[in-house]
Amino acid sequence: MDTIASKTDMTKVTFKLALPSIMEMLMQTLLGVADTAMVGTLGGVAIAAVGLSDNPLMVMMAFFAAISVGTTALVARFIGARNYRDAEETIKQSLIISLIASVVFTAVMLILSERITLWMGAEPDVLPYATQYLSIALIGLPGMIITMIMSGALRGAGDTKTPMLVNGFSNVINIIGNFILIFPTRFVHFDFPGITDGFTVKILGAGLGVGGAAASTSFSRLLAGVLILYVIFRKKGKYGISVNRKTCFNKEIIMRILRIGFPAAAEQMLMRLAQLTFFRIIATLGTVMIAAHKITMTAESISFMPGWGFALAATTLVGQYLGGEDPDKAKLGGFTAAKMAITVMTVFGVLFFLFPRYFVLIFTRDEEIIRYASTCLRIIAFSQPSLAATMVFAGALRGAGDTKTVLWVTAVGTWVVRVGGGYILAITLGYGLAGAWAAMVADFTLRGLVFFYIFNKGKWKHIKV
Repeated sequence: MDTIASKTDMTKVTFKLALPSIMEMLMQTLLGVADTAMVGTLGGVAIAAVGLSDNPLMVMMAFFAAISVGTTALVARFIGARNYRDAEETIKQSLIISLIASVVFTAVMLILSERITLWMGAEPDVLPYATQYLSIALIGLPGMIITMIMSGALRGAGDTKTPMLVNGFSNVINIIGNFILIFPTRFVHFDFPGITDGFTVKILGAGLGVGGAAASTSFSRLLAGVLILYVIFRKKGKYGISVNRKTCFNKEIIMRILRIGFPAAAEQMLMRLAQLTFFRIIATLGTVMIAAHKITMTAESISFMPGWGFALAATTLVGQYLGGEDPDKAKLGGFTAAKMAITVMTVFGVLFFLFPRYFVLIFTRDEEIIRYASTCLRIIAFSQPSLAATMVFAGALRGAGDTKTVLWVTAVGTWVVRVGGGYILAITLGYGLAGAWAAMVADFTLRGLVFFYIFNKGKWKHIKV
């Protein structure tokens, strides 16, 4: 990054930082697609059960996402200032916090798992499956939390490759586990016309259905946590955190992490609760609408790949350049990442609008679900450029430590526009699922424009972390 002298150089560096994260998201998305498709073969009830269970898990991740944001921003600042000792100390302190808090959160949610699924609006036919999935999936929550926070630390240091490899490998293990645990033992015939008569293979399976999907997910998340800790602690690695050196609470570092992280926690919590409330609105429309919503979300997540990757690149670039006292390059890095993300995600928007059915067919053959999901995918196609801007500029502001601004913009967008507008359009005016998704488009459009204005104004350059 020290060699950047032009916009072309910045584009190359941004792409180099973003590509591993995009590939990581690609693997997660494709494997998530396969995961949903496997569960989808069990029917609409199974899809709804997984959707109901995943949402409360995402709400609980808000606190840990905050630690991750604080860790990423602080590590990036220290690395930019060549202060490697404090960068290592930041990683250690964030790990201590996450280990303690993850155990507490997991225990509480296990006790309340059935009540949580009831609150989410699970209908009688879905409730037992949703409770089973949530209870088993919670076992892997500590691994998921550790992976999230340590990945954030590595990205702050400019290492986006290691999180890609760890998360990619664990997701492959998840799919293999699904293949074995979800389905019963069966015979699969492979036919090659014109070459051979084919052959039949016996594939062993546990036949655990939704519970098998949850067990595979938990195991893969725990595995990811172990792998990323190995990378962090190995003696000959770049980071070399030693368990032999005395480790204790560092109040100053923890407070600096939390000072950045608390607004990020509030932002994530408000956003996740808004998503839960939004989902709760959709749940009142029935099991078919829940399944259509879940499938549309999964299909749309394909477009998140570039947005997520370039947002992480912006976080690293802004944080490290501010640490190196070069705010102009920090701003250039943010805008470069945004332009690249908007370009790619606009292409996805065109594909969603023109060919929605092909994306939805990956997950289900139920014509009623296909019809509703295709309509929603066409609606959300219009928000892809503004969604890219929202993701990248919010990531850039987090890298600067300006998490308070991200908090209030997200609060207004998700609660007033998405939830409030979604209820009016879907319930009051009777537009149903399509009305709810139209409100989501309005939310992304508003946030994208506001984040662009704030980042361009530049007050974030003077924030101290």
